[in-house]
Amino acid sequence: MNRIAFAIPSLLICALFAFAQPDKAKPLAETFAELLPGLEKADRGAQQKWQDICNAAAAPGGEKLRAEACTLMVAKLDAKTPAATRMWLLTQLQRIGREESVAPLTQLIDEKDDTVRESAVRALANNPSPKATVALAAGLNRTSGSAKVGLLNALGHRADAAAAGDVGILLEGGGDIAVAAARALGRIPGPESLKVLKAARTEAKGAVRAAIGNALLVHADRMMVKDTDGAAAIYKLLDAEGEARAIRLAATRGTIQTAGDKAGKLILTILAGDDAGARAVAVGQIESLTAGALKTLAASLEKLPAPSRVSVLTAIAARGDKSQLPVALAAAKSADADVKRAGILALGRLGDASAVEFLLDAMSGKEATAGLAAESLAALPAEGVNEKLIAVLNTEKTAARSVALIGILERRKASEAVPALLKAANGTDAVVRNAAFAGLKTLATPVAVPEMVAALVKLPKGIERNQAEFAIVAVSTQSTPGKRADPVLAAMKKEPERTADLLPLLGRLGGTSALKVVREGVAGKDASLREAGVVGLCNWPDASGNDDLLALATGSVVDTDKQRAIQALIRINAVLIDRTPEERLVALETLKKTMTLATRDDERRALLDGIGFVRHIETLHFVLLYLDQPALAQSACRAVVELAHSKMLREPNKAEFAKVLDRVIVLCKDKGLVDRAKSYKEGR
Repeated sequence: MNRIAFAIPSLLICALFAFAQPDKAKPLAETFAELLPGLEKADRGAQQKWQDICNAAAAPGGEKLRAEACTLMVAKLDAKTPAATRMWLLTQLQRIGREESVAPLTQLIDEKDDTVRESAVRALANNPSPKATVALAAGLNRTSGSAKVGLLNALGHRADAAAAGDVGILLEGGGDIAVAAARALGRIPGPESLKVLKAARTEAKGAVRAAIGNALLVHADRMMVKDTDGAAAIYKLLDAEGEARAIRLAATRGTIQTAGDKAGKLILTILAGDDAGARAVAVGQIESLTAGALKTLAASLEKLPAPSRVSVLTAIAARGDKSQLPVALAAAKSADADVKRAGILALGRLGDASAVEFLLDAMSGKEATAGLAAESLAALPAEGVNEKLIAVLNTEKTAARSVALIGILERRKASEAVPALLKAANGTDAVVRNAAFAGLKTLATPVAVPEMVAALVKLPKGIERNQAEFAIVAVSTQSTPGKRADPVLAAMKKEPERTADLLPLLGRLGGTSALKVVREGVAGKDASLREAGVVGLCNWPDASGNDDLLALATGSVVDTDKQRAIQALIRINAVLIDRTPEERLVALETLKKTMTLATRDDERRALLDGIGFVRHIETLHFVLLYLDQPALAQSACRAVVELAHSKMLREPNKAEFAKVLDRVIVLCKDKGLVDRAKSYKEGR
């Protein structure tokens, strides 16, 4: 696999090399001469062709081509070539130039055109030849101001220890040059740079001293891996009076990082002090402490001021070191409110099953931390926590605590809690039953549906049973659509006397078999079965029940049945779902029939409020009929705007929509809808 992965780029490079080769019948010099006029005119085609040649030359195996290309380019860096062209050529040399380019580039260090000079310096800065370092260092003696700063930056970028002496001399001059020299020495590794910086620091002041301090920090950070003692000595040197605040804080950070197991004691000392900045730095290092340092810190945590204890606990929690569970537990029992809060939150990261009982007690209390305890219980990552919570739930007698436990198990996604939730769903307390069904809605799989149905039929009619039905529907959606109603049909067959209790749920689940049973209920002579069948039909989830609902709205002698059927037809058909044009037409025709059956304006308005989601041009034609009816005009305006929201519908019918939107802008009283109508008319 790895061989293939490495082979692909190689093949691409070879292909690029072959593609970018100049015509073998022509020397490269001739190709360059032909392209040069285009390069001087910034012709993209010429630039791209030469750049492709340069790219190919930089690939393995192209050394001869690369050297020849560079020689041709450096020959055109004199003042006879336009400045823009020289800069473009210098960009190519920055990428592929080697030793052959150093001498010509060196001459441009004295160039009067700043942009050309800076481009040449960049090319030297990226040139791998050691001679480039010599050239840049030599240029320091004959430049001044920004030109000298540019050379120092280039030498810093190269990080060649050979330049340390030449750069170090400039630390004595002060001003911007000395600052740039200090920065460069920070980037140049090695004892020579370090020696020069330390020597200059003694007399340096202001910005130069700050730059030297920062450079020494860079050295110390770089040394930390291989020379911890050396790095620690630099940090100690910089953590002294007279150094800039930021440097001292950085030195404090470095001192902690190089202290090993002694860092714990050091942090304790800092946290006991009154330097807020140093305390913040110390807390920031807790996450990376060694085990020994953390043990020292945790052992003396209670000796710290409360604010520092809170900071340390938060850092320990972020570290996630389970060995610090006793520390978090002790803090969670603290008399100090802030420390207690931090301890309880830390338990959520560091705790295990042994912390469950404590957190449950804290959650059940009346203190402000009760909610935090629940948060921590929900977050506890350890094994065995779910099992312990379930065991407590199975024996819990208090409704409030049972509800809280169910909520925590739900948040923990504890699917193993389903049997306990089913037990609670069969309990005597309505609040607990509601919570149990809510938990099952999230955690259960279709395997649990039969038991959920068995619990449902014991519930009183009303809100509680409705919520339980919604939970069963949510779980059943995990099944194949045609099979969702099977557990309910099986329950009806087993206990026919429960049919009236289950018809409303059956209607929510849908399906061919379910519709047949619901129809029988609606057509039956038993009043309770008919009522339950009507409810089931009006709960129907999709358009397969349209004909039955239209028949109910048309033929029923009970006004409430008609109203329910009309509401169901609106709910099913006036909804934004992904439908084919044919399905949209079916929905529209159904809603047209529903409008003729509606006897109240609130029903008509509800239909118009939703019909805008039936995205079809015929819907617009239908809605137009109601723009002139005062009682329905505002709902019709809303429908037009919703239809116009669909660019796919609006664009092919632009002229027609423009006329209707003009009417809406005049008629509509909702400023938001008017603004949308104007926007859609303008094509936005």
